Amino acid sequence: MNEEEIEILRRSGLINNKAQKLAQKITRPGISFMELGTKIEAFIRDAGAVPAWPVNLSVNEQAAHNSYSPEEITRINEADVLKVDIGVSIDGYITDSSQTFVFSKENEKLREASIQALLSAKGYILENPKTAKISELGKLIEEKIKSYGYSSISNLTGHTITRYTAHDYPSIPNVANNSNIFLKDIGSWFAVEPFASTGKGYVTEGAQIYIFRFEEEHPIRNQSARMLLEEIKAFNGLAFSEYWVGKNMSPFDRKIGIRELLKSGIIAAYPVLVEKPGVLISQAETTFLVTENQAIDLVEIDELLK
Repeated sequence: MNEEEIEILRRSGLINNKAQKLAQKITRPGISFMELGTKIEAFIRDAGAVPAWPVNLSVNEQAAHNSYSPEEITRINEADVLKVDIGVSIDGYITDSSQTFVFSKENEKLREASIQALLSAKGYILENPKTAKISELGKLIEEKIKSYGYSSISNLTGHTITRYTAHDYPSIPNVANNSNIFLKDIGSWFAVEPFASTGKGYVTEGAQIYIFRFEEEHPIRNQSARMLLEEIKAFNGLAFSEYWVGKNMSPFDRKIGIRELLKSGIIAAYPVLVEKPGVLISQAETTFLVTENQAIDLVEIDELLK
């Protein structure tokens, strides 16, 4: 990567850091998902960037892809374990971060497990920029989470990020694996995101869907779908919420349009990812850039996780 691209990524990471600081300031029991998500997204836009996806607000057994809806009144409860996952894009240069909020002392250990897994991963990366491997990173994360008595989620991974693409190859597993790829050879920047679970450490797709992504364009007859498609293409492939588009439509017409776009394969859905009810999951995440000469935490996550 050239210096100009690295500087853009640093700016994206700085905005991401400040957005997470805002989350720390306003997150409390009783706040609605709608207020929390829209305030964070407005901050990102006011800072000169755009949300790379709808702010993820996943609670308890939900690991990822939950978000807010103006049609639902969902509020944070005292017993919740809340993951706030934020993506920031500047001209397609995306940074990704997540932190976990707990409001009860009994959940502090779970939060600490994912934090220490991430900080251990960061230490390994920054100390070994020329020799760090994906396989060792996954092993380190899994061992740290297990040392706290929890499971590392095996089918959720970190991910390579390329311009306008949040999840690219190779993935960064959170468990021991046989990938001998050196981090410096990935050729792009990447996110590391340990998940600590009180359950078995395996998620499945739930019924709720709040997040979508454009896949490919082809003709479609439904008028509502055609109108939505013109708005969706403006996201340049970044993920979006149903509630970001079709604001001049009735909720019924918007939902019909989204349904038709899904059926035709023009857009794809990202269902909420869950373990079984009663399971609690924590997450910590930041974005790294590793080259032959340096390793950078683009979001500077340490200060957020104290």
